[in-house]
Amino acid sequence: MSEQWLVEALTESRLCFPPGFPRDIAADAPLRHPLDLVGMPGLTVEGVRQWLVQRDLPGELSGADRRLYGCMVARAGAAALFFDSDDSEAEQRFTLAHEVAHYVLDHLLPRARALRFFGEDILPVLDGEREPGLDEYMDSRFSDVPLGLQVHLMDRGAGGGADSGAVLEAEQQADRLALEFLAPMAVARAELNEVSVTEGPRRLESRFGLPTAAARTYARMLRQRRRAPELSVLDFLGDDE
Repeated sequence: MSEQWLVEALTESRLCFPPGFPRDIAADAPLRHPLDLVGMPGLTVEGVRQWLVQRDLPGELSGADRRLYGCMVARAGAAALFFDSDDSEAEQRFTLAHEVAHYVLDHLLPRARALRFFGEDILPVLDGEREPGLDEYMDSRFSDVPLGLQVHLMDRGAGGGADSGAVLEAEQQADRLALEFLAPMAVARAELNEVSVTEGPRRLESRFGLPTAAARTYARMLRQRRRAPELSVLDFLGDDE
């Protein structure tokens, strides 16, 4: 499968990390985009709901209250990214990378597409300042462009897992982009080449500061893809080490 979407997302993200790992996405991302990072102990749906209410933001959060890894609340090109401050440093790092990925994939890129399609006249609609006309609404639905306030929840799993193929695909793409932020594929592959299969996940954990589950999944994915050579996104963007 082509990863041109990944190249586009990395370009749109405009993230420029200093050399070395683990990367500090919490420090870099807000320098490139209007992002607020909000840490909450024991992050829950209700906690995010109350945050919205206190700021008079009209957002509906569906479903029962539950624990979350993270959440993105985006509007008008800006976003608040929530994470559980009780989580480990590695979990917080990956959650923030995942939420930055959703901000890029599900907010910035569709917003850019809408501006190209409709022109600047669509900005008040995108920013929730006026209702879309019928043509604008229908076009936005067909082109999957979000209008107004956008809330995205990153579920913990039990009772809050992905309920459709589209949601699952969106989560997988956000994970893939998050991993490219934190552990670029070409660099991670080089690390895996130095160790045995069983030692690979531990190497990714220690080198890139990934949580255990993410390191295992990434190591398995990279080992599988190595059997079918393909271009890395770094072939397009260059290695920033």
